[in-house]
Amino acid sequence: MPAKPKNIDEYLALVTAEQRAALEKLRKQIHALAPEAEECINYGIAAFRLDGKSLVGFGAGANHCTFFPMSGHTVAQFQNELKGFETSKGAIRFQPNKPLPLALLRKLVNARLTDLVSSSKAAKPRKGLAASQTDTGVVEFLRKLKHPLKKDLEAVREIILGVSPKIGEGIKWSAPSFRTTEYFATMNVRDRDKVQLIFHLGAKVKDNTKKIQIADPKGLMKWLAADRCLISLGAGKEIQANRKPFEAIVRKWITYV
Repeated sequence: MPAKPKNIDEYLALVTAEQRAALEKLRKQIHALAPEAEECINYGIAAFRLDGKSLVGFGAGANHCTFFPMSGHTVAQFQNELKGFETSKGAIRFQPNKPLPLALLRKLVNARLTDLVSSSKAAKPRKGLAASQTDTGVVEFLRKLKHPLKKDLEAVREIILGVSPKIGEGIKWSAPSFRTTEYFATMNVRDRDKVQLIFHLGAKVKDNTKKIQIADPKGLMKWLAADRCLISLGAGKEIQANRKPFEAIVRKWITYV
């Protein structure tokens, strides 16, 4: 190419019309599959990055187009589905009139998104937490979450997981939830003013459930049923002010699960 492009538009202006049409379509598909990724030029090719890390890229050769998974194992991971394409360890070449099928592209991009989540510092448990306690689904959920109390939600997550190594997490009922043998708490991410959680005894109806008895000196709990309550922790400095009584509630609650 005669000049070094500074962005994808400049990159596409330097390729043939047929390649430009194919790569512009690929560009739009990647945006749809990874809407939070940002465009860039990486090592001279059109690329996308997420949180500063390379996601995927694409380029134009003399007689073909190329999709770059930006990893050394993704091509091998999908080698059976890539039999109709020329590949190398880190590249998938295709003709402009025979692009990657959207279903296959979705798998490739999702595989890279999973790679980035797994390698993210956020996916690593803080000191004191067992790796088995954390869940990449929750990490990804919180990373994407647009919420005014996002930092407070993350702080409460760490408080709960720190109560006991028996406590794990996952996405349940479309929100970060916490479990021992069963799920017992779910974040209410709809509230924008304060951090709230629903405490319960899981999805299964319990036989002969007795009313849960838990001391609540700060009035954090609002009982919704004999075995179900809403806990409000406030926001900002209130979270830390309520930390110890909240930890005591969690510690006692999991004895009923």
